[in-house]
Amino acid sequence: MNSEGSTKPPPGPPPLPLSQTENGALSMAPLSTVVNSATDSLYQDLYNLVYSDVKIVSVAKNNTATNNSGGDGNASSAEDKLNATVGAPSNPNDALLETRKAKMANLSFAQRRHELTRRIVQHTKSVAHCYALTAASLPKSHSSLQYHKLLKSSSSSPLLSPTSSNAAKIHEPPPRLGATVQVSSDALQFVKSGWISQDEAQDALYFHHDELWKARGHCHDVLGALCVLSTPNHNDNCGGGNRGGGFWPDFPTDVALAVDPYGVSKEKSYSPSELKARLASAIRRKLVLGEVGSIRNNNEGKKLTSQLPWRIVFEQGGGSIRLTHGSPRTVSTAEALRQRSAAKEEEEEDCEINLQQYPMEARLSVLSEDSNASWKLLSLHVRCSPKTGESDHQLGMNKKQMFDLHRIGERAMIVEEAICRKANEATKNTTTTTTSEEENAMEIDGEKSIETTSSPLIPRPLLRLFEVTHAFSLSLQLEMLSSQAEALRRGAWGGAAGVKETLGDGIAVSPAYFFDSENDVGNKSDKNNRPAPIAVMAVHFWLCDDRYGSPRVGDIICSDEDTANSEKDDSSSIIGAGPGQRRDDNFLPASDNKGKERLSLCIRAVPMVGLVVSLSGSDAENDMTSESHHLKRNADKLLSSIQNPFQLSMSDALLAATVLCAERRCHAVVDALNRTKASHLPPWIHLEVECGSITVAGRISYQHFSLKRRAPTVLFRLACDSRTGRFLPTFHRSISILRRLACNDPSTSDIQFVSNVAMASARQAKGNMFTKKVGERESTGRLVRDAFDALSRSMDTLGRKCGVGGLWNESDVLRSKSLREKSVEQSVDQTWASLITCSGIAAVFGVAGIALKVSSGVDPVIDMSGGVIFDEANANLIRVPPLSVPLSQKIVEKRVKEGDGETKTKSELQSELFAVSAKANTETLELVCFDVLTTMKSASSVPMRMKYASIKQLEGKESAELDAARPAKRVKTSSESKCQHILTEVEHATQWIDAVLGL
Repeated sequence: MNSEGSTKPPPGPPPLPLSQTENGALSMAPLSTVVNSATDSLYQDLYNLVYSDVKIVSVAKNNTATNNSGGDGNASSAEDKLNATVGAPSNPNDALLETRKAKMANLSFAQRRHELTRRIVQHTKSVAHCYALTAASLPKSHSSLQYHKLLKSSSSSPLLSPTSSNAAKIHEPPPRLGATVQVSSDALQFVKSGWISQDEAQDALYFHHDELWKARGHCHDVLGALCVLSTPNHNDNCGGGNRGGGFWPDFPTDVALAVDPYGVSKEKSYSPSELKARLASAIRRKLVLGEVGSIRNNNEGKKLTSQLPWRIVFEQGGGSIRLTHGSPRTVSTAEALRQRSAAKEEEEEDCEINLQQYPMEARLSVLSEDSNASWKLLSLHVRCSPKTGESDHQLGMNKKQMFDLHRIGERAMIVEEAICRKANEATKNTTTTTTSEEENAMEIDGEKSIETTSSPLIPRPLLRLFEVTHAFSLSLQLEMLSSQAEALRRGAWGGAAGVKETLGDGIAVSPAYFFDSENDVGNKSDKNNRPAPIAVMAVHFWLCDDRYGSPRVGDIICSDEDTANSEKDDSSSIIGAGPGQRRDDNFLPASDNKGKERLSLCIRAVPMVGLVVSLSGSDAENDMTSESHHLKRNADKLLSSIQNPFQLSMSDALLAATVLCAERRCHAVVDALNRTKASHLPPWIHLEVECGSITVAGRISYQHFSLKRRAPTVLFRLACDSRTGRFLPTFHRSISILRRLACNDPSTSDIQFVSNVAMASARQAKGNMFTKKVGERESTGRLVRDAFDALSRSMDTLGRKCGVGGLWNESDVLRSKSLREKSVEQSVDQTWASLITCSGIAAVFGVAGIALKVSSGVDPVIDMSGGVIFDEANANLIRVPPLSVPLSQKIVEKRVKEGDGETKTKSELQSELFAVSAKANTETLELVCFDVLTTMKSASSVPMRMKYASIKQLEGKESAELDAARPAKRVKTSSESKCQHILTEVEHATQWIDAVLGL
């Protein structure tokens, strides 16, 4: 302070008002812009004062005294209120202002004087600002101009001519405003960046060490300790070393913050028992008189809010409450293990000491007995973890995130109670209708109070804490699932690049999109008014033909209670789209096109609800509650893999989703084939869906052998691959011949294997020249593989067009459905022919193959009958060489005359075979048998068929009834199949072969 008698320096010019950007730099504008703005504002105010209305801002009147007062005597108080309002915070909850328009002629003398004075002060500041900027922008200062005049006046006198040094000073460049402002801006920006760096370094000091975090107080504690320890000790004369001088320069300002309020409070005089009792009583009163006690109360017949999502438990003898949400998990910590071992040493019976962790957990208390005391947040924990074997991709919460979440949660509770307290005070002090400004201040739970009520508003701080914590937890879980999906895309689920037709494209991942408001959500129109999500992600898999519309994406609801309490969502078909825009209902942004021509698994985070899972085909027509146990089990697995915070697994969720879609795709394909069954599919074919595969069964008849009508026999299955969505043929393990033939395994046919080895040796001997394999095109393995590959391709095409059944987002309401049905019928025409051919092959190499082995006692031989048989009497024979067993073999010697006239004797192997083939057409699937005579010139040659004859009639043979008393194969209890096992049909085929061979 200045000493007595000292005079204060004259006040300098007031500083110019400056504004800064976010990075600390000065907000700059051209001088012409500033001058024009000030001039325009002045002329506009002058015009409004004379001809138009002026805006008058005044403080809202909150008491009756203010309402009753008026006239000129109240002008000074109104002016004081207005000045206080200008200096008050800009928060609308702190000061309520009202604006009105009026003409100057209608105002009182004091009010006109006030308005004129305020505008004169405002424009005076603007003129001073422009003057300062213009003066600083002059080419030279005032002293330089005076010196210039002196030089001109003395130019005629040589005695007064300036020296060379003075002349040099004349031409010095004048200071410019732009350079000065730029330097100042850079300096301010440097200061701001340095302050931010220091703040980040200070935070790193707090959050890097866990022990400092636990013992952390206010910021001045650590800074003060560093100052005391690092300041040199100038009074240390003992030579004991520099151990810190104990100097704390900021002590006067920091000591005010370090005062313990408990030490000077009245609670200090309470005994420990009384203090605990008072604290427990304050907490219970806070709960009962607050939001917990008001849950079931009615306000004029209307419920206030829904139930509180927290579970509340008293702890520490009622001195604090513990809020939990979600299903807990039990974790044994090191402290629990130590206590368990100590309990075992004391021979206690119950020594199981575990710790239960909840996904969301908070602890609160009250630090005052005041009725308006707010909650004090002691701790807040949000936990989520991936399933065992999965990775969290380093998305676990660090200490800084925990601290920021704690501050945001506590701030949300404080703001909620402050808003309600202010609204209750405003309601108590006024008897008039609530103004529009007060309605904005009384916004509670996103709803405006439009009616004035005498009942106080109940604050919901616990609900606000849940909203903040739940939103953060959902965001963290969605980020973890998105990272896992991206890792799957780069791994086995990514497919092979450049092999689109064989392996598919794999999955595509739409990463987590976070929305700042409801206007940013991709799907803005919803018929059922579903709550808008705060974030959404999606995984797209399998190809799907969406030229006429995409399959509807609906929410998955498995439990009966949720289904009973929820309405079916049929809003997706109503979603509008512009011309050429693809219709979707997965809440993704319009710019995301990764789900085009694919099925989608969508996950969205909905506040106060959780993670909602949506899947293509999940709609009212594909209700999960009416499906089989197989679908319910996988639906539960899908939901638990996403909605359980402690078992997050995108791989399990994706696998369960593909299983559900495989089941629905199979149903859609079977329905499409059965719709045209009367015109295309033969009556002997029966199709069923079982656990994501299509069972192809058929009623087999035998040539000249009558049997009673039986259930269709399972020939093979078409399983839907989970990774690509393609159909793959699978066979029963008992028909190993057909399984190896479908892969064209060379070891299946010994004759073809030996022939291939011989041809390879001949090719190598001739210098790797191309040599055509004799009979290679007619090998059984290649023909069978080509037949089943053709069936798989046609089924894949049909499956992509059928999608997953259910409803579609039609691109054209009038024509899309008919065009899709026409496209499906074209694919059905190509599929039924392949089904008939493959059914005949499965009957020959499956049923007949096992029956031949049972009847003859030897393994049937492949490619022994000399190729495909073309019989005019049996025009519908399958184009595959028949399966045969040798009846008799002998070596025949033949004399052959060579070209030089010399005669040589050659030996050939002549075999008589019993061959079985199938006749498949639109009327029947019938097994037929032939008597075939073949010859082989060498061990490596392909058999040549000399002649064959069809066995047309069985003389004296009748079909015998099978023993009905023998034990039958136990049927699965969960299976509702109408087909019989293939081994059951083998008995009838064996009986037929025995009758033909006379065994």
